[in-house]
Formats: sequence, C-alpha cells, structure tokens
Amino acid sequence: MMKSLTKNLTQQFSDPIFNYILKEIPPYIGVVMLQADDGGLIRYWHGSLDRYFDQQPTEGQPIEDYAPFLFGMVPPLINPMVISHVLIKEKVYVEVHILNDDENNTWVILIDQSKEVELIHPIIQYYNEEKLKSTRDNKQASTVKGTLSALYLLDYLTFEREKDGYRFHGITPFWFDQLNKKLYSDDQKIDLIETFPYIEVFQIEAEEIWSSQYNGKVISGLWEETNKNGTHIYLQALALRNDKRNYLLIKPSNQENGMSDGFIQKAREQKLTLDQLANAERKLKQLLGFKDQFVSIISHDLRSPIGAVIGLSELLLTDEDLINKLDEQQLELLTDIKNEMLRLLDYNDKLYQWSNLELGNFKITKKPVSPLNLANYVEKMQSAKLKKKNITFEKKIDSDCSFQADETLLGQAINNLVGNSVKFTPEGGTISLHFSNSNGQNSIIITDSGMGMDKDTCERLFSGFTRKTTMGTFGEKGTGLGLGIVKKILDAHEFTINVDSVLGKGTSFTIVV
Repeated sequence: MMKSLTKNLTQQFSDPIFNYILKEIPPYIGVVMLQADDGGLIRYWHGSLDRYFDQQPTEGQPIEDYAPFLFGMVPPLINPMVISHVLIKEKVYVEVHILNDDENNTWVILIDQSKEVELIHPIIQYYNEEKLKSTRDNKQASTVKGTLSALYLLDYLTFEREKDGYRFHGITPFWFDQLNKKLYSDDQKIDLIETFPYIEVFQIEAEEIWSSQYNGKVISGLWEETNKNGTHIYLQALALRNDKRNYLLIKPSNQENGMSDGFIQKAREQKLTLDQLANAERKLKQLLGFKDQFVSIISHDLRSPIGAVIGLSELLLTDEDLINKLDEQQLELLTDIKNEMLRLLDYNDKLYQWSNLELGNFKITKKPVSPLNLANYVEKMQSAKLKKKNITFEKKIDSDCSFQADETLLGQAINNLVGNSVKFTPEGGTISLHFSNSNGQNSIIITDSGMGMDKDTCERLFSGFTRKTTMGTFGEKGTGLGLGIVKKILDAHEFTINVDSVLGKGTSFTIVV
C-alpha cells in the first residue's frame, strides 16, 4: 500500500518539486500540499486538509478562494517563498512554502507550526507581564534588556536606539551569521549604518516614532543582502517606541509572523513599480529613437526640396523679363516665398542641431582655434543681413587671446548670437565682435546698439526652446531655438555666458572661455 502511494505521489511531482520536498521540508506531522495551474486554479491536493480547512477543495476552484491567506501570493514573488507562523485558524499556525515547478504550476506546502508557537509563547507572555510591572528602576531596566535579548530565538536582530548610536541586545541569529557582515562598534555603541546602509534611509522615517511621546511602530521596506554562499536574503526592519525607549529589530521578511502578508504585498508593489519604470524607460528609448529618425528625415529629405524652391525663386527674381511682367503685389509674393523658404531652411538646420545636442550626439573635441577665422566666418554668414539693414560690423582681436574649443560648434554659437543681434538692431546700427584677453582672462564679447531687454527677459533668455519669440526691427521672425542651442554648445564646452542689456540702448553677451 505504501509503495503504491509513493509511486502515485512521485508521478504528480516534477524533479525540482520532489527534490525540494526531500531537502527543505522537515518531517513534521501535518504536511499538506496543494497544486494550482498557471491561472491559480486548484488541480491536485494531498494530506489531511481538515486540520487547516473547514471543507475539501474542488478541482478548478481558485486557490485564493479556498485559502484566502494566499491572496496576492500566487504565483510567488520569490521562488521559493517561505512564510512562517501564519495563523489560518484559531490556535492553528502553519509555515507556508510557495514555489513554481518547470510546468509553471504553483505548489503550496503547509507545515503545522502550532507546537512551535506554543514553545515561544511563554517568552512573549513573560515580556508582556514585565511591561505591566514596569517601575523604571535599574532592576526593571535589566529585566527588559534580558527579555529583548531572547528575541534572537524568533530570528530578530535586536538593538536599542540611543542618542549616539545603537546598543545591541542578545545573540546574533543564525541568518546574520550567514551574511558577509559584522557589527561595527565603538565604546559598545554600534554603527549600524556601516553594517546595513539601508538603515540610514529608514532612520528618517523611524525618527518620527522615536521622537514621539506615544508608543508606536513603523515598518521599513524590503532590502536585499547576500549570504556567504551567494544566495539572496530579503530583510525588513521594525522601529518601536515603548515606555519612552526606542528599539530597532531586523529579521528576514520570509520568516515574519502575522505581518508577513503586508510585507510580501509591499514587495509586490515595489516590484510592480520597478516593472512600470522599466517599461516606461523602454518606451522612452523607443520614442527617442523615433525622434532621431524624424530629425534625420527633416535634415536630409526636406533640405533638398527647400533648397530647390529657394533656387527657383532666386532664378525668377533675377529674370528681368519676368520681373517686368509682374505687378508690385506679385513681386512681393515671390519675394515672400524666397524669404519664408530661407527661414524654413534655417529652422530645419537649427532643429537638427537642437535635437542632436539634446541626445548627446555631438562630440566635443577641443583644439586651439583661430579667433580671426571665427570672426571672418561669422561676418561671412551674416553679410547679407548686415548689408540689408546697413549695420556696421566691427571685429577686434587681442593678440594674446588664445583658447581651445570645437571650432565648428563654437562658430555656430557665436553666429547665432550675432544673428540675434542683427535681428534686434535697427537700420544703421553697430555690432562688434571682440576676442578679448583681460588680465589673463579670455572672453568673447558680442555688443550691439539694438533694442535691448528688460531684466526678466535676460533671466529667461537661455531657458531653452520656446514658441514665444519677438519680432525683429525689420519684422524678422525667429524659430525659438537659437539661444537654446547656444547654451547647449557652451555647456558642452564648460564655458559660461553672461548678458548685460539696457532697454533702448543695446545688449552685450560675454562668453568666458
């Protein structure tokens, strides 16, 4: 009969489950096993269930409906997951083992722990009686200390919180001895943060209880430590205040008593939050990839047709026979087409630069640069606009001004600043570009005789992309990207920029290199 039963059981178990039972389940009386499929529906059971349950299970019944204390724990967060001292009926305590097999079935194994609870109950009762008799004299203090010291029998690592550290009570439990940890002490005060850095975070929350005038407790989140054999263990701390004394208890979360369900639920919530963050990160990376592709399309595919329209409009505007046939309104429309296409091309180029700076795709390689080359480059880029508004452009280069930079990127930044000055300088004004060396300090100074800005505008000038732009003195429209690109380029160089402006008198930008 026994051989037949054993054969029947071994057919139900896969090798991992069978090996787990042989190695991890002690030969206690009252072992019960339940099996659920990947949907949490009961498939199989074994053992005397009437000790723990009021009725027999039904195949296909949700396991959480049959055993409500398993709610939220099937499938297990940790495989295997062990929860000790779970009260499932009056005076009936069990140790619950929850694990998955190779076929994604969930096994729940219950082991009777009622006798073990009866053995530790006198310790708890003794502690409660001592509290009722507390007189706060030396004898009482010694008794409380002795009672707390016995908590290592319940797997607690116990400390009393004092002003300048922690005082250890009792003996280190077995699980602590298996960690690659030790207690660091100075004059019998424990530096617990050196042992468990997580406690530094938990202390902030615990201090609210410890500084209170009332008794209370607060439970930490889970944190992970590693055993000497390389396996992981999840710990949880409990801060207590009782009779004006403060305590900190630490224990493995999978051996907690009546509070275990809450611990595991909190761990599930933490894992869910991490999963959600990981999923959001994946989506963000995907969106950034789409953004990069989109910018590439704008830069490469749109630049050619925009350039073609600009070229065609210039050809038409230089055709004297055609010009003679157009009235004033038609000529104005053709000129507007050219100007809008030029603005669109400028927007396209700046959008490309902005996006790549945001994505970190520009590599800064600093080399000695020629201030004269930079000045000539900017003058050439702005020559048409300067001529159109009859603006005088002055270049000044101190002979001892020298520095290192990415010449291409810095040239773009200076060009954007000078272009901004051209936009807000009235006809007949002056713009100067000065490469200066003053008392050994190199700087680039762009000064204009333009409209100027108020203090609030100056403070918000480099805040980034904005759709709100100001019309230039000739009605020039902006993209809202130029100064944001300047700030990104200068930040990448670790250069700083300052602005000084007076309404109606002009603006001065100073780049310290």
